[in-house]
Amino acid sequence: MSLSPSTEEKINPSDAQAIAVTETHHNEEYEDFLVLEKQMQGAGHRKLMRKLDLRLLPTLSVLYLLASLDKANAGNAKLFGFLEEVGMTGTQFNYALMYLFFTYGLFEPVCNVCLRRLGPKIWFPIAVTTWGLITTLTCIVSSYGGFVAIRLCLGAAEASIYPGGYLLLSMWYKPKELATRMAIFYGANTAAGAFGGVIAYGVGNMDGMHGWRAWRWLFLIEGLITVFFGLASYFMLPPFPHTYTAGTKNSWLTPEEAKYAKLRTKYANGPHAPTYVFQWSDVLAAAKDRKTYFMMMLFWWGGSIPTYSLSYTLPTMVKNLGYTAVKAQALTTPPYIFATVITVTVGILSDRFRRRYFAIMSAYSLGLIGIIILWITVHHPHLTGVSYFAIFLAAAGYSAQAPIVGAWTSENFPNPSKRAAAIGLLMLFGSIGGGSIGSNIYLANQAPYYPLGFGFSVGATTLGAMIPATIHWALMKRDNKRRDKVDKDEVLATYTAEELSAMEEYSPLFRYST
Repeated sequence: MSLSPSTEEKINPSDAQAIAVTETHHNEEYEDFLVLEKQMQGAGHRKLMRKLDLRLLPTLSVLYLLASLDKANAGNAKLFGFLEEVGMTGTQFNYALMYLFFTYGLFEPVCNVCLRRLGPKIWFPIAVTTWGLITTLTCIVSSYGGFVAIRLCLGAAEASIYPGGYLLLSMWYKPKELATRMAIFYGANTAAGAFGGVIAYGVGNMDGMHGWRAWRWLFLIEGLITVFFGLASYFMLPPFPHTYTAGTKNSWLTPEEAKYAKLRTKYANGPHAPTYVFQWSDVLAAAKDRKTYFMMMLFWWGGSIPTYSLSYTLPTMVKNLGYTAVKAQALTTPPYIFATVITVTVGILSDRFRRRYFAIMSAYSLGLIGIIILWITVHHPHLTGVSYFAIFLAAAGYSAQAPIVGAWTSENFPNPSKRAAAIGLLMLFGSIGGGSIGSNIYLANQAPYYPLGFGFSVGATTLGAMIPATIHWALMKRDNKRRDKVDKDEVLATYTAEELSAMEEYSPLFRYST
């Protein structure tokens, strides 16, 4: 049987318990889970969640923050004479930024497969250390071709962290806990904008030290920091919970906690757990599923395009308001701090009220309002303060939508293998399309008004994201209503528990998260 949390709310608890007992009297592992579930209520559950949060969230957040810094620091380097010293034009610079997303997107599904097979303790240290070394080498770039090669390699190396972080969190946390944790994880991407501005502000004062321009110091320092954390991640990250076996020694969970952590996500949707073995048929199933393509639209048009375009252009945009290059770097920090707070707040509220669609639409609306205000006020130099305020709204709205998209996707793909494939596929096209477009719509020759950039962001949000999100929500609501009319006793008499489990989210007893 495959039941979502929303289904459990609609079934009488005594009936649900009777169904579980009938179908699982031979399932000793599930019975162990029920016993542990009762034992771990209250203080035990809170203690486990605290351990998970303190082990997973800081580590993943730091790694994602570093990835975001290393990917977006080119925008900061641009203000420190990078283009002039390397001999690039603004158009070439935008092309180089775009090329990263081709390898970034293409390698995301591959990296998720590697993560599933090698585990986070092996795969993440390899990936993080590699992109740290690549970032460090960027400090010796001397030509456009060299910069393109660096960006292509960086895209392939960084492809692990975003889909991999979402996958790892979905393996440790139940659906109703995901949005908050994904918001904290994704908040690191937003916080990277704040840290990037602070670091760039500090490095700007090193301009000319030992004959190096500030942009070289920027790449060198950020790259070495990433290498350090990449090596340290081997000791900081846990493996997947389903790899824990009886007698497994670990220093952070008791044997009971490790067993419960493993079983509580395994049986989050009912007594018959989906397979944890990766199968290529799951990739095909995800590729044929309409949900993958709807979520891809949200990630692509409502997420990647406005987010990447803003992160690459924000330092220049703030400078266009009349500030010096160094001060512009510092002024990019407050909007990102505000965005981080809003992102986490929306994630918490989304988990509390279990309304993913409304959380996403609220985030899109906030970002859209910010972009529209900014589009209008850049034409009026005396409204600098209003323009700066609009940047706060845009950064917050477009950041807050991302973790909800990830949580919504994860909840509606109960099979971990299919979920990994779906996340990888939607990010493949979202990253290539969103990143390549987002890095090329705010053109330098259109500053400070950017008609193409602002117009494209508004159109992408409304036509490419908000409308598909509404259609996706309406279709799932329709499916849930149809299943509500099905006689549950007749379903249980028609299908075996194993058949219902194999149906996954297409089971008549499953309810989509909306």
